[in-house]
Amino acid sequence: MSLNNLMQMNKASSDVTSNARSSDGSDSMCDCGNCMPMSSRPESKCCHFYAGAREKMEEGAEPLDCITQHEGFSVNFTNIHVLQLALLEFVSLAGPLDDNEPIHKTYRHVAFRRFSRWIHGRLRKHDRRPIPSCVVTAIREHFPSEEVAGFKYYRPS
Repeated sequence: MSLNNLMQMNKASSDVTSNARSSDGSDSMCDCGNCMPMSSRPESKCCHFYAGAREKMEEGAEPLDCITQHEGFSVNFTNIHVLQLALLEFVSLAGPLDDNEPIHKTYRHVAFRRFSRWIHGRLRKHDRRPIPSCVVTAIREHFPSEEVAGFKYYRPS
């Protein structure tokens, strides 16, 4: 497969379905059964809303109900050893962390960044996309914290 074909597939898989509805035709936010209510509408999307996630859920012999059931999910986004290494890479690019930064908050941040890259590919600077509710819920369960930031679109200062 050519590099051009791979780039086109990556772009196609990163496109978000703008008029997605649940399988029963309603505007319900969840088709996978694992989503929880979030604080804003952009955060309240199911993994079925994202073309890249749907594509990954259909990779195997049996389609998955939720992206959190994908074998790549538990290996890459909730495995502490993988996230520790990813954190070292993140720090080498973004600079040192504050010594008072709660480690679970940091692991969540790294897991969310990795998930976004997995589903959408490399995004341009300031191109932020919400993470599916089911994914946020699963990662928060593995790395709980008192404070939760929620999704924020980039706003130039």
